[in-house]
Amino acid sequence: MKKLKNIISIFSLSLLVGGCGNWNIKTGSTGFNSADGNYFDNQNRDIISQEYNEYGILQDCTIGKSSNQRKLPSCNDIRNKKSKFLNKQVQNQKNLIKKEKIQKQKDVISKKKKISKILDNQISGSNLLKFNNGVGVFVKSTIKYNASSSDLIINAQVERDRNTTLDSFKQLFVDGGKYIQISFLDNNGFELLEPINFPLNIAEGQKENIIYRKKSGTTAEDVVAIRMLARKPLRNILEYSKVKKLQISLGKGISRN
Repeated sequence: MKKLKNIISIFSLSLLVGGCGNWNIKTGSTGFNSADGNYFDNQNRDIISQEYNEYGILQDCTIGKSSNQRKLPSCNDIRNKKSKFLNKQVQNQKNLIKKEKIQKQKDVISKKKKISKILDNQISGSNLLKFNNGVGVFVKSTIKYNASSSDLIINAQVERDRNTTLDSFKQLFVDGGKYIQISFLDNNGFELLEPINFPLNIAEGQKENIIYRKKSGTTAEDVVAIRMLARKPLRNILEYSKVKKLQISLGKGISRN
């Protein structure tokens, strides 16, 4: 545009010095005419205007047949270049959004696979327990997550200690008020979830849908262990995925699960 102003200034100076009207704005025989923000060169028929390029900079340009002497680009070329640039920017943004969406989906799938792998593992724990009446038992428990029902499958085996008589051992599953508690711990021994309390009393446990089976020794009457099977709903799968081991202890009161 600076070149254009210089050209106009030269023509204006010639008019003032020469004192003649050879620059006819009305007829346009020589010089420039101005209309609607554009300048018309009457000598070579150039129409000089301005367009914002792809970087937002106002740039001089010619409409129609460009003049090589002025070394100005075509206004159409600037508009086309700007249009291509903006379309490319839009497409790049769409591609970026699509890429981020795909990555998020991959992250979700990866996270689900990791959790699924963790949930496929069995968690176990064991402990030797002794009640106030002197009866001793060795308890082993394993827990596994069932994805189809979102439940925890809990297996526990209560074995009779060798110093405990058979009658005393059997009485544990008849009398009420005795419980086995299973707690969920992480690697650091921090307790997660709520512990599960198993009533040893068979009648009480059956009300909670716990299945009891005896394990016999050399004879049917020689009960060496009682196996228990239960299913409990899992309320926090993410917290459970951090569980690494079970802690077995004597429980009190009614099961909270």
